[in-house]
Amino acid sequence: MRKHLVTALAMVTFAGLGAQTADAATDICVAANGAVRHQSGTATCEASGTGSVAIAKGENSSAQATGEKNKARVHGDGSAAGALLGDGNTATVNGDNSIAVAGVGDDNTATINGDGSNAQATFGDGNTATVKGDVSTAAAGSGDNNTATVNGDGSLADAGFGDNNTAVASGDGCIAQATGGDGLSDFCP
Repeated sequence: MRKHLVTALAMVTFAGLGAQTADAATDICVAANGAVRHQSGTATCEASGTGSVAIAKGENSSAQATGEKNKARVHGDGSAAGALLGDGNTATVNGDNSIAVAGVGDDNTATINGDGSNAQATFGDGNTATVKGDVSTAAAGSGDNNTATVNGDGSLADAGFGDNNTAVASGDGCIAQATGGDGLSDFCP
């Protein structure tokens, strides 16, 4: 009798966990190579071009990958990722109410791990914008091989209007700008 009771309790517990998992993943969209493979809830996605993939997971989230081998991924509510107008671009968001854009060139990368943040790697090739924090901005572009990195909340890193510039904002409330020339760097603090 006790063995049957334990088995029944385990089945009820696992059945309940399965129902929670199914409910948690109702807002999801997956697209690849010009076709939406799966869409449910309020998440939207689009992927066009060979090897392009867009995945949005979260309420009112959106992912768009247009071009060859572009990747756009969102995991969070009210966020968007776009890998656009070029090839080999990657835009990734892990957080709520954030926007990552990589494009208008090739091999650009924009990454966010945080809420209410913005990362843009655009208008050139090989640019990288990375945010690890909330309500922060990283912008790398208007040139090639620029890098803007934020590690903190309420911070800004801007690298661009030239080539091979680096801006790093480490800490909360930091501003780092390396713009208007080639090979410039700025670090905060």
